[in-house]
Amino acid sequence: MPLRSLIRISLLAILMLPAQSHAELRDGNYFQAISANDPIAKKLWYRVGSKKHAIAATSAMRSIDYAYVAGKSIVFYGDRIDANAQPIPDAIATIPQGATRLLLRFHKLPEPDDRGLRYHVDSFKDDTKTFPFSSFQFVNACAKDVAVDIGGKAFHLKQGEMTNIAMQPPEKGDVSIVITAVQSKSRYTNGWGHHSNLRTLVFIVDGPNGRIKPLRYRQTEPTQ
Repeated sequence: MPLRSLIRISLLAILMLPAQSHAELRDGNYFQAISANDPIAKKLWYRVGSKKHAIAATSAMRSIDYAYVAGKSIVFYGDRIDANAQPIPDAIATIPQGATRLLLRFHKLPEPDDRGLRYHVDSFKDDTKTFPFSSFQFVNACAKDVAVDIGGKAFHLKQGEMTNIAMQPPEKGDVSIVITAVQSKSRYTNGWGHHSNLRTLVFIVDGPNGRIKPLRYRQTEPTQ
């Protein structure tokens, strides 16, 4: 990744840290955002009633909470307008049935798709009933099937599949993690810190030279 892009991501992440560190899991409809590639620095906005809300997102961490109105989807706009001076949608996030808290993963497309959208958005339920603290959520976002062993719990994920794994924190040290690409045998091994008040979202993505790599998004349970 070019140095300029790394600097932009780092600066945006630093600007977002104060708000994120004091975020609470409030009741109501909220989403957080992450970027699969290019950072979003107030480039996209959506409406709540008559008000416009710009969002920021990076690939390094979760964004702050953004309120949304319950429905079937959330429409995001950029700087494009049509012949009637109306904004043209750049991204549409589908709201899963029964969801209140969401995590939206924005992937900027090299060119607009057949609907004219500039971003593909993956929507995930993010409430603590389906993704509780003291657990890991794995999403296989790479082009390979993978085998995962975390702390002795082994499972397979096909492309696009996801699963949640409850995990008791170790008394000492880290949780061991091994992720293997089934087709290429590319392997990632490490030890990850874990606590009972922590939940960790893991996207398994394609890395350079045919390898795989995990992107971790950790969230600490707010203190009462």
